[in-house]
Amino acid sequence: MKSPRRAISLILLVAALTACAAPPTPTPTVPPALPTVAPKPTATVAAAPTDAPVVTPTPAAPAPRDPLFDPRRISYAHHFNGPEIQALLEVRGSQLKDVRFAVGGRSQSFTDVLVSLTSLYSLSPQLLLALIDLQSGLVSNPQASSDQMAWALGYPDRGRRGLSSQLHWAARELRYAVRDYALKGSGPPAPLVFADGTRQELSADISFSRYVLARVLAPTIGPGQLGARLDGLIRRYTRLFGDPREPPTDWPAPAAPFLTRPMERNFPITSFFDHDTPFLRQNGSIATYWGRTETDIAFAYDGHTGWDYGIGPPDPVLAAGAGVVTFAGNSEDGCATPAHAVIIDHGNGYRTLYWHLDSISVEAGQPITAGTPVGVAGASGCAAGAHLHLQVQYLGRDVDPYGWCGAGADPWAQSPTGQVSVWLWRDMPSPCGPPPPGVIVVDDGGPGFRSAAGWQSSAIGYGGGAHFAAGSFAGSVARPYLAASLRPPTVAIWRPTLPQAGRYRVLAYVPYALNGLDESHELRYLIRHTGGESLAVADAETSRNWWVDLGTYEFAPGQALVSTSTLAGDDQHSIWVDAIAFVPAEDQ
Repeated sequence: MKSPRRAISLILLVAALTACAAPPTPTPTVPPALPTVAPKPTATVAAAPTDAPVVTPTPAAPAPRDPLFDPRRISYAHHFNGPEIQALLEVRGSQLKDVRFAVGGRSQSFTDVLVSLTSLYSLSPQLLLALIDLQSGLVSNPQASSDQMAWALGYPDRGRRGLSSQLHWAARELRYAVRDYALKGSGPPAPLVFADGTRQELSADISFSRYVLARVLAPTIGPGQLGARLDGLIRRYTRLFGDPREPPTDWPAPAAPFLTRPMERNFPITSFFDHDTPFLRQNGSIATYWGRTETDIAFAYDGHTGWDYGIGPPDPVLAAGAGVVTFAGNSEDGCATPAHAVIIDHGNGYRTLYWHLDSISVEAGQPITAGTPVGVAGASGCAAGAHLHLQVQYLGRDVDPYGWCGAGADPWAQSPTGQVSVWLWRDMPSPCGPPPPGVIVVDDGGPGFRSAAGWQSSAIGYGGGAHFAAGSFAGSVARPYLAASLRPPTVAIWRPTLPQAGRYRVLAYVPYALNGLDESHELRYLIRHTGGESLAVADAETSRNWWVDLGTYEFAPGQALVSTSTLAGDDQHSIWVDAIAFVPAEDQ
């Protein structure tokens, strides 16, 4: 419940926003209120494959009713994707149901464009549709004029004439409003600017929803019209989708790990997710999921919304989880050329976005299983060089699939515009949480680990740290012309206490930390098992910040051993020593 003083502040704020006497500017025709409330249409959506995760929402105390618009409904609408949007337009007889756009030489429907825009900018498509219906009546009026189509969102700038331009303006203005609210700190957010150029300064305690909605409405009207237009938006939204002030009660809780790597093999990471207000480019640094603030470009650029992997043609990009494809086409992101992109809704409140593809091999509406190729990695759109931009969203807002490992609170989860991040990779244990049931982990410095002197410590790694040393060239059949190093190797050994004999998959964690050395391309691990000894070789550059799969072997209790040393395939390159995990093969 809000305090009486806060309630009075909101009332005074509304009065301030609507009290200016400047004359209103002409706006597009708004059709009269609908005489009846049509039922919300429904549409059949292809069910996710049977291996899709099932998440039971965690019971929680009822959330309070928002006085204007529940802020979560600005970002997300559960189970409301392309089929539901198209069904709504069909039921209402809207001309938008037949509208198509040419995007990068590809013909795409209004529904396709709306899904891609709202997913990319973390917006609810229901909000955009309600705004369109408020400003031009295009959703509910089958006889809308060409002028109403041209000024669909009511923005009177002559350079924004046309449905596509109006739609992109509104989506970006909403995103900018979210950004400005997140960056305001304890002060007021950026002022409102009305259609006649009037600027309205705001109070620091304006609510998130009121500010975001006012930002997209103010440029379309005069300052004296804002209060009435906000009321009109709430009525339109209610008629189409229900009361937006009511808190959602059926949205899923954060999921247990269900994603797999979206690639056939490991590729180098080129950018982390920035927990310091992703997509907002705030202060020249990024906060990684390790809980560290980094300024080196090796980690990412400021405000990055996802994870980038250095993959390119002809390597395929794979679906990271089971679900339904909601978008497969070209996305106009303000770049010289559109990005080829795919979006998958996983049915559990999460969706994954795959950007900058070279080609696409799936279609919107297609059910999909984890590991299915969705396209080939590329450099389309804003990409500077071929790579995959993987973006994960929970309830519409960007999240880090690697979770949060910092000792303090996650700044993104604490932001009024943010969201909680949890570890989502189902085939690998989290580097900062307890191992899954049955998985045995031997960490560097813990029980079962032995090493010679010479390893240096790093603050980043499994369980909060790792060790490294410069490698010594061990000689190579591929490079017989290079002499092996004469320096004695530095050795590390892991001995697990296994509960029983059986087959175990062996994983070695490689951290991502800058230690002044390049990564070795030839880490060597010796695995002693029931059948003898095996040698596994890994590339630290492609495997850093991830687990190296050293193979699956038969082990007996007291017999298992994994060792490594600084003898590697690269002289004076970084050799990492961190955790080794033994995963029962039947769990895979």
